[in-house]
Amino acid sequence: MFEKSLTDLIRGIRANKKNEQKYISACLQEIRNEVKANDIDVKANAIAKLTYLQMFGYDMSWASFHVVEVMSSPKFLHKRTGYLAAAQSFQQDTDVLMLCTNLTKKDIASPIALDVSVTINGLSHFLTPDLAQVLCQDLVSMLNHSKPYIRKKVVLVLYKVFLKFPDGLRLSFPRLKDKLEDPDPSVVSAAVNVICELARKNPKNYLSLAPQLYKLLTTSSNNWMLIKIIKLFGALTPLEPRLVKKLLPSITSLIQTTPAMSLLYECIYTVIIGGFFEHAGDAANSLAATCANKLRTFLEDPDQNLKYIGLLAMGRLLETHPRLVAEHRDLIMECIDDADLSIRLRALDIVVGMVNRKNLVDIVKRLVAHLVPANDADGDPSSSFPPPSAVVDPQYRADIIHRIIFICSQNSYHNVTNFEWYITILVGLTYVPDVSVGDLLTSQIMDVGVRVKSAREFSVKQMFRILSDKHFYENVNLRNSNIDVLYAAAWICGEYSRFLEDIPATLECMLNPAVIKLPASTQAVFVQNIIKIYSYWIQSLAEDWNFEVQSEFVKITEIIQEKILMFCRSADLEVQERAMNVREIFALILERVPNEPAANGMHSVLAEMPNLFCAYELNPVAPKAQKKVPIPEGLDLDRWINEPLPELTDDSDLEDRSLSTPSIEYESSEKATKRRKKGRKVEVDSSDDEDEKVRRRNARMEARKGDPFYIMSDTKAKSPANRLDNDIDDVDSIPIVKLTMDDFDPVGKKGQKKTKKSKSKSRRAASPPPPPPVYAEEDAPENAAPDSADEEETKKGAKLGKKFTAYRGNASSNVFSSEDVSLNSVDLSQPVGEDEKLPQLQAYMSPEEVQRREQMRFKAERKAALESKASEKKLKSAEKAHKSSKKSTSKSEKVESGKKKKKSSSKKKSAVEDELSIPSPHDDGISAVSVDVEQPWGPSLEAAFNNDDLEIMYGIKLLTQQEGDTPCIEVKYVITNKSSTSTLENIQLTPTESVDFERVDSDNVTSSLTPHATAETSYRFNVKAAPQQSLAMSFQLQYDAESSQAETFSIEVTVATFMLENAQLDPSGFADMLASRGHEFGHRSSATVILPIPNDKPVEEVLMQGLEMISRTTRLHVVEMVPGAASLYGKSVQGIEVAGLLKYSITGEEEDQSAAMRLEIKCTDGDFADALAAKVSNMS
Repeated sequence: MFEKSLTDLIRGIRANKKNEQKYISACLQEIRNEVKANDIDVKANAIAKLTYLQMFGYDMSWASFHVVEVMSSPKFLHKRTGYLAAAQSFQQDTDVLMLCTNLTKKDIASPIALDVSVTINGLSHFLTPDLAQVLCQDLVSMLNHSKPYIRKKVVLVLYKVFLKFPDGLRLSFPRLKDKLEDPDPSVVSAAVNVICELARKNPKNYLSLAPQLYKLLTTSSNNWMLIKIIKLFGALTPLEPRLVKKLLPSITSLIQTTPAMSLLYECIYTVIIGGFFEHAGDAANSLAATCANKLRTFLEDPDQNLKYIGLLAMGRLLETHPRLVAEHRDLIMECIDDADLSIRLRALDIVVGMVNRKNLVDIVKRLVAHLVPANDADGDPSSSFPPPSAVVDPQYRADIIHRIIFICSQNSYHNVTNFEWYITILVGLTYVPDVSVGDLLTSQIMDVGVRVKSAREFSVKQMFRILSDKHFYENVNLRNSNIDVLYAAAWICGEYSRFLEDIPATLECMLNPAVIKLPASTQAVFVQNIIKIYSYWIQSLAEDWNFEVQSEFVKITEIIQEKILMFCRSADLEVQERAMNVREIFALILERVPNEPAANGMHSVLAEMPNLFCAYELNPVAPKAQKKVPIPEGLDLDRWINEPLPELTDDSDLEDRSLSTPSIEYESSEKATKRRKKGRKVEVDSSDDEDEKVRRRNARMEARKGDPFYIMSDTKAKSPANRLDNDIDDVDSIPIVKLTMDDFDPVGKKGQKKTKKSKSKSRRAASPPPPPPVYAEEDAPENAAPDSADEEETKKGAKLGKKFTAYRGNASSNVFSSEDVSLNSVDLSQPVGEDEKLPQLQAYMSPEEVQRREQMRFKAERKAALESKASEKKLKSAEKAHKSSKKSTSKSEKVESGKKKKKSSSKKKSAVEDELSIPSPHDDGISAVSVDVEQPWGPSLEAAFNNDDLEIMYGIKLLTQQEGDTPCIEVKYVITNKSSTSTLENIQLTPTESVDFERVDSDNVTSSLTPHATAETSYRFNVKAAPQQSLAMSFQLQYDAESSQAETFSIEVTVATFMLENAQLDPSGFADMLASRGHEFGHRSSATVILPIPNDKPVEEVLMQGLEMISRTTRLHVVEMVPGAASLYGKSVQGIEVAGLLKYSITGEEEDQSAAMRLEIKCTDGDFADALAAKVSNMS
């Protein structure tokens, strides 16, 4: 009576802003007390307040059961509160959802429409695969509800059902298809909406709906439904192009007449992406022009949303009709300066596709203006454009730079006619602050410098400008300062140093002390190009060499040698090594040159030095240069270059060693060795004895002792086999790849490039056009002839400039990627078979149903017992007649036989009575049958190895029964001789060494087996590895049959092996453990086992057999059995605890039923839980 209402709670939170946390904690404590009340009104009020607090981030999962209680209230207000709380708090793994099955079935069948409505609304939020499978039949039957409001909601919730239960789509699709002809428009609209969403996953399934959808398209006036229908046709037309001719008049009419902008956009977008232009014939150009003109109205509209979708459609239209989009260039360029960032980016996407040789400079100039705002002449910053927020955003500026470089470099710089202008742009981009594009600019500057021969001189001048700019050296420690461009500047100046105007000034810039702050890779380039520039400077001084030049040269060399020391102290080995080499070169020059008179000319050291660095010009390499290398005459790649040395690789020794240690690896190694030895014969000397092998081995060791390039092993004592493994280098194990020259033409011919002279019209211009760029010739191998593929690519490359190339930025993530994709496998084209029906699921059987089935079983067993009695009487009479005919039978024997008959008949009678006993019908589910599940666990035998000679079975048992001790397991083998004639001699099983297992017993037992005989052996191991799904141990098997045999096999050590037998809990202890330490069981997994139910067996017996099978497979103890479920618990020797919940459901008709048993596992270790679930899933 005095509880706080939801309104009081909200007012209290607003009134306690300073102590909000404390106030809410007090309210939560009150709610915990209120939900335990018997009054349903108090409980519903508490759940309403808890739902409100859940929106603040407070957990309410602890009240899940109370939410179900409120949901079951007959009052609509309480029911609405409960379903709202369930929609907000229930998850897919909420335990109490299994209690909601019958509740939701009852509420869906309620005669009150409001109850049905609120149930369907809540169900769409917490629907699980199990609930979807159970409720699918009920929801499909409600498609014929008398109220359109309910039919609409049922159609919409079926989409969620199909996502969780894809098989239900195929079975209920005919009923859903009928809703397209429902008399109520809202139901039809809902059906179209659901089908449109389903078609997004697999459009091919819905081609059969084209006639009905076309009828709705031409008759409906609901714009929202028309949008969905047109969107659906956009997905269907690529699969069925013939639909285009049928849809074209209707969609064209809508484009020209509809005033609704949303419908207009969807029509235009469907025409663009649906392939209408390709199949429209002569009307394609007029249709495209109509779409472009309509999209212009979107760009002119002040609504930013319409402008954005207009640009989006323009971008798609640009791929097929770039000329029509270029007609609206003025509006698109205005959108670049829009204040909305998303609109600017969409406009930039279109601008990138509109670039050609004529407008490249203007577009790039417009984009560069977005990097640095341009102020007016008076310096008024208010006149800058674009908005300052765009310039401040580093990500936007980086995107602009990427787009500029993309449009200039696409198709091998097809649109660039003036590379000096492009180099100027690149240099200017290096000064844009707070953007990390140094690597991109570096690669572009170097690529242009190498490819374009006519731009090298200008490129060198610009790079010298960068090297001499103190701006880069001052900001070297700043983030995003683009200092990587100095790498390209040093490389360009060094490689083309002949274009340098002042070489000493360049060297002075490159020896700036701030250079040591640059990255190590840049410093290495600086050191290398300092010596290259220095070498060219020597070459330029050769003609004017005199005493003054020599004196000046020596002074500069001394300065360079002194400054190069800063690189010698670098922490990077590459920089240090290059600097030391350069320093020694300068030391040699200073040692020789000053002592040589200038009159004798330049010293020979200086005269020959330029040839080391400036002898050849670096040109770009042709893309397929390596592929065109001709095969040298006389080269046979299949022949050994040098015969292998016999004293280092003795094949007979290697093969003898392999034969002495049989293993699986030997077989693969032998095959690989034979495959590699082409043209070589390996002669194995079978007469070599052990002394000869030792002699050769010692000779190799003596030869290697004097070899300075061979590192001897430090191991002192080794067994002969191990010593042989370490001392012999297996040269044949080195992989050899065969190089084929099938793609090369042995007859080499130099390719001739065809060039076309373009005719240009003379135009009047303020400044003369730049001269055509001169490209450097690409290097190719001598005598290399171009193949036909190169000529085809050359022809295609000439047309690349005419095609649209889209700019692809960062890949955007698909928001639907996480949805269930199993609907893609549903095939609706095949008709539904007679045996395909919606499952009639039964959560559990009532006591009446159990009693009825037990009575039927009793009658069947009694009938069988009577028939067996009748057959026994016939046998007895026949035996009496046969015995009376024997005269030699004595009277005592007759009396004795009569006694035996009485005893046997009494035994049979008692057996029949026991068989006909009926269990109590008051128990249902699994608990109806009493079976001792907790029998002692022994090592059940499984097949380990099998061939024509023998069969090996194995079982694994855990010996350690104390938690925390080192796990010790015993592996038992049963070996059976399958032969009926031969005896197997010298049978030996040897475990392979492993880091996961440590053998406890060390003796290997050797035995022999006579025909059809069986022998047993066992091994014990300490387990070092953690329990995991892929844990296995290997054994080597050796035996003598007709010949010596060697095999290797592996056995799996499952995680269930480590479960303790004495780790059992009673129901109360199990409940207390979950209540106190339930949060520790944070790892979950599940598995499902399908068991067929024979007609001659009761359901309860099959369920109990399945429970017993799961319990023995997982080694989990049964804690408690209740109708429809069972709880299990287990603990491993490593201390890992497992709690399981086994639920079952019965599917199918009475004659063909099956039981689906689902085991849900909660564990303290995730790998352990997954391994147990995988083991259950693999059960047969």
